[in-house]
Amino acid sequence: MSSNDKYDRQVRIWGPHGQTKLQNARVLLLGCDPVGVETLKNLVLPGIGYVVIVDSKVVTESDIENNFFIPHDTIGQSRAKVVLEYLLEMNQDVKGEWHQVENFDVKEQHYDLIIANEQRFSETKFNLIELQTYGLVGRMRLYSPKCHIIETKPMNQKYDLRIFNPFQELKEYFDSIEFEGDVDYLSHIPYIVILYKALQKYHKEKGKYPSTFSEKHKDFKQVILSLCEGLEYQYTGNFYEAIDNIDQAFNSENWKNSLESIEIEQDVNEDQYFVLISALRQFVQIHGAPPLGKAFPDMKCFTQTYVHLKNTLYGTKVEKDFQAFQALCQNKVDDETIRLFIENIQDLKSITYRTIQQELQQPNEVEDYDNDCYIWYILLRSVNEFYNTNNRWPTQEKGDTQQLQEIVDKQCRLVNVDSIPETHVIEICRYEGAKLHMIASVLGGMASQEAVKLITNQFVPINNTLIYNGLKSEASIFEF
Repeated sequence: MSSNDKYDRQVRIWGPHGQTKLQNARVLLLGCDPVGVETLKNLVLPGIGYVVIVDSKVVTESDIENNFFIPHDTIGQSRAKVVLEYLLEMNQDVKGEWHQVENFDVKEQHYDLIIANEQRFSETKFNLIELQTYGLVGRMRLYSPKCHIIETKPMNQKYDLRIFNPFQELKEYFDSIEFEGDVDYLSHIPYIVILYKALQKYHKEKGKYPSTFSEKHKDFKQVILSLCEGLEYQYTGNFYEAIDNIDQAFNSENWKNSLESIEIEQDVNEDQYFVLISALRQFVQIHGAPPLGKAFPDMKCFTQTYVHLKNTLYGTKVEKDFQAFQALCQNKVDDETIRLFIENIQDLKSITYRTIQQELQQPNEVEDYDNDCYIWYILLRSVNEFYNTNNRWPTQEKGDTQQLQEIVDKQCRLVNVDSIPETHVIEICRYEGAKLHMIASVLGGMASQEAVKLITNQFVPINNTLIYNGLKSEASIFEF
């Protein structure tokens, strides 16, 4: 089977350029506990390029019981070696190495992602996913030093059709269309023309353009319907298509919110995203609008009309804007990336992550403190502090529960929570540090999706913590 056939389904999701990023990526796994291994397995299958596994431990009986990738005849062998061998069997395209060491220096090396498995990791120059499972509870924490997403892939496609503010050639075309003629002609006027004409009529009658929701979806709708008075219903499909796409007349300035919300500092390497955003700001300053993207919707009209609109009017403008934008990038960004950026200007996204150290010192407070997942977050912080103090997990012994309760009370004060139910404290003591493969599988599935987002720079990753509650099969995301 060829590589293209092998990855066909996922290429349809993140494209050939996304698959290339995945196949060129280096991922470091720190620790071979179940949740990290499950996450890495879900990256090996779609063809991650190179994996490095670091673990100082050897295989024990408990590993065989809770880790699917460690067979019973490997007791005493290096966990890193065993896990790597079995993972690489799943995809021959993937290469890797293992290290059985206690401390692994990552500072002078390049990794596209580090998965810290059941351990803290304080380095802040890498994309990071920190994972922990504890009994029936799991935690995933993301961090990225620079998270600027061009391909956010929103559920609903946005089109920049310039209906509200058409460029000169488009305006001349709009103005040339008359609402006179036979029913065949009227029923094939493109809805973008109908929206433009309705806007002009609305402005002429009311002295302004519709701005409120009611004005757009009630008053403006009536203006559209007035343009097809006298037409029998079966000939008005394009007018109702215009009504269904009313927002297209107004949403071409979504880019303003994106641009205003993106504040990035220039670095010594002139990061490509910085170059693109700087070029966009210059382009808007010169032209009053961003470069036009090629996305163009289907619409009810004659074929020759559609081809003229898409290829001649909009298509010519797209290429003209591309050339102008390309010049502003000063050969610092390749053409493919420039086109990708222009196509996604309406939905750019930047996330500023708090570091894990900041979270440990003072996590952000949340309003939904009665949420069970938030309670488990506090308890996970508490059992981790218990472990750091005692070098073991709390048991159901009375002394342990009392000590853990004191830690819980301190953690509650840190986030201004009065208290948490005693039943939850008893429950987490019952786990005694158990790592269940079923919880690792669920959390590993979610973590691998976030990993692909960070590596391919597509879709929008969480900010920043997900807590999975296996008792209720529910999860919540918190920005700590």
